[in-house]
Amino acid sequence: MTFSFDPFTQFFLDARSRTEDAFVRQEKGVEPSRFFSLARLKELLANPLLSPDWLQVNVGGKAMSFEDDFLWKFVQKKKLCFIDKKKMDEAVSQGASIVLEGLDILDSGIHALCAEIDSQLPCALINCEAFFSQKNNEAYYGHRDSDDVLVMQIEGQKRWRVHQPQQRRYRGNSPLTEQQMGPLMAEFVMNPGDVLFVRAGVPHRCITEGPYSLHLSFDLCDRTPNIEQITEAANQLHAESLAPMNATATEVVDHYIQHLKSERFVKHLQTASASMKDQATRFRQRMGRSGPIKALDRFIQ
Repeated sequence: MTFSFDPFTQFFLDARSRTEDAFVRQEKGVEPSRFFSLARLKELLANPLLSPDWLQVNVGGKAMSFEDDFLWKFVQKKKLCFIDKKKMDEAVSQGASIVLEGLDILDSGIHALCAEIDSQLPCALINCEAFFSQKNNEAYYGHRDSDDVLVMQIEGQKRWRVHQPQQRRYRGNSPLTEQQMGPLMAEFVMNPGDVLFVRAGVPHRCITEGPYSLHLSFDLCDRTPNIEQITEAANQLHAESLAPMNATATEVVDHYIQHLKSERFVKHLQTASASMKDQATRFRQRMGRSGPIKALDRFIQ
């Protein structure tokens, strides 16, 4: 029996398989109202318990601080926090952009979609954010991402300028000037329902030319053991079996590399990867239980 994926997931699988393509775009790939809307964004932003960590509000290219608007009161000796959103409301009326993080925690439908995409990756726990922007006021300007990204245009239009691929890296990704982004490869407009896959390390810039734009961004975060974890494990192995006394620097390096290629070390990494994937899967399951308490349904007429 063939499993039927959501069309968005199927688009991702097809796009990811096209390994020579820096990006893949499909027009009218999904029905956006199935997933999200500006009304849903407004509803989520109305949650008084959102902390500043969930939000990024930019005006004129500068992120706003909510330090003075993050308040609390004590109830039964417990500190309950909330945000005074007056300043944010005024900023939006003046053209501010908003990024709402953790959408896969806040919305059960988005969570289910993320869980399906997670299951098709070797080891991932992806993030989803909502990007709302108004004319000529973006949350981010030129940049490149450290992980592959999936995009779904929900409302409005967004112009994308995609540049030639560069080296994937964790540093110096943002902001980038036109010169730093390198040669322009493609330019296009994303309309509601259009979907896009952009590989890590591909510089791009988004421009809102109409009154507003709303899109979802799915960061396909790679959770396999990173270089810090691998180095720590390799150093422990090296400490148990040092190079001979008075070895040259080159001989020490060669000895260290032998550890990295050893069957014992390879098995250790395989076990660590499997453990990380299991942890990510179980965490995603727990994340899915952060919503309504269904046991109360029997009391509600």
